[in-house]
Amino acid sequence: MRQATTRLVAGLMRKEEFAGRSLEEAMARYVISPTLASRTAAVHCSHSGRLASPGVVELRCTTRVEGLTKPFAVKHTYSFPLLNEVRESGLVLRPDAPGGTTETLVALKDGAKSYVNVAVHDDEGYMLYSSVLTYNRRGEVRPYVPVFPDKFTSPLSLGQADLGEAVDEQGRRVLRLVLGLEELTGPTVVKVGYNTVGIQEVRRFEAAPAAPVVVSDLPLEDNPELLPGEWVIGATDGEDRMLVNGIVRMSDLGASRGASS
Repeated sequence: MRQATTRLVAGLMRKEEFAGRSLEEAMARYVISPTLASRTAAVHCSHSGRLASPGVVELRCTTRVEGLTKPFAVKHTYSFPLLNEVRESGLVLRPDAPGGTTETLVALKDGAKSYVNVAVHDDEGYMLYSSVLTYNRRGEVRPYVPVFPDKFTSPLSLGQADLGEAVDEQGRRVLRLVLGLEELTGPTVVKVGYNTVGIQEVRRFEAAPAAPVVVSDLPLEDNPELLPGEWVIGATDGEDRMLVNGIVRMSDLGASRGASS
């Protein structure tokens, strides 16, 4: 895109959010829909699955919103990282029908199980709910639980962590991730990943006691490698254990200005 703009649609999740919580509970803490409280009393989401045919699983996502006084459009997004595929379904919830369900079919080509990221967004693109589910050839669907929780998050001590638009030394607009590590005793590797449907880039940085801050910029001007849509920006240590994770919506700035003029 010639001119891109970004908006954080879910707060920047830090590794500490997982302390003493399930994956689903931790992810619920970084939902940031700004108008949710004024429009609803509560949002409830659930999932189920069944074996539709041999090797094909039907995944179902249900969203129910309490306290509606007028229609509320929401979107269910099913992201399959191992398939490089994203599927979306919209539905309108109403005061007399405050719940809705979407379904999608997925084939298990290799292995006995796989996983899917499921998210629910409001009509402004903000995330209301997010979960990671596993599914298997028997049609069983369960929330993902790390087998070894201590191996899921990095033991490195995390300090400053910010994600947002900035201007680099050349005067270009960039999406900047700033990550500070504390109490380093030697050099350590930090990986920063940029992921959207079908596109993945991983950058390697080296932090050290004398240089404990990692800064990673994604150019938002004259960058032909950008696609509109949701991007997941995550940072891990050298062993791929989580430090931070954020989700931004990328859009064409020129198109946005044209639509508003």
